[in-house]
Amino acid sequence: HYSVLVAAPLTQKFSSADSGEVVKELSVGDAVMVLEGPKEEVYPAETRVKGKALSDGTVGWISLSSSTTPWAPFYKCKTASTMHEALVSESSAVREIEAQEVLEVLEGPCFEGDDLRAKCCAEKDGATGWVTVQEGDAAPRLEPLAA
Repeated sequence: HYSVLVAAPLTQKFSSADSGEVVKELSVGDAVMVLEGPKEEVYPAETRVKGKALSDGTVGWISLSSSTTPWAPFYKCKTASTMHEALVSESSAVREIEAQEVLEVLEGPCFEGDDLRAKCCAEKDGATGWVTVQEGDAAPRLEPLAA
């Protein structure tokens, strides 16, 4: 027998990864009579990375799965934008980037205030400078190119 110390679901299937339906929510103090086991559950290996959220600097571990994707090196500009010499958008303009123009990300992304910016090289003429990827909460100005 076992006593429940923390509320937990009693599931139909053995594997917690595919536990099926919950047949009962066990409460603290409930008693459970063992019918089979104990059995050791083996979890599939996960690949995890330690990272820092660019939005607020929070550091922690994240599983690399279908909910994540590596930062893509090539992007297409969705709307016309200005390429600047430095990270700060008040720096001198290198040139205007046209909509649909392809850029390769060389450095970043990093924040300048609320704006996400990246150092890029224009495929068209090799011009290099900083471009706004996303301004605050607005829609992104650059979209990843399909591999």
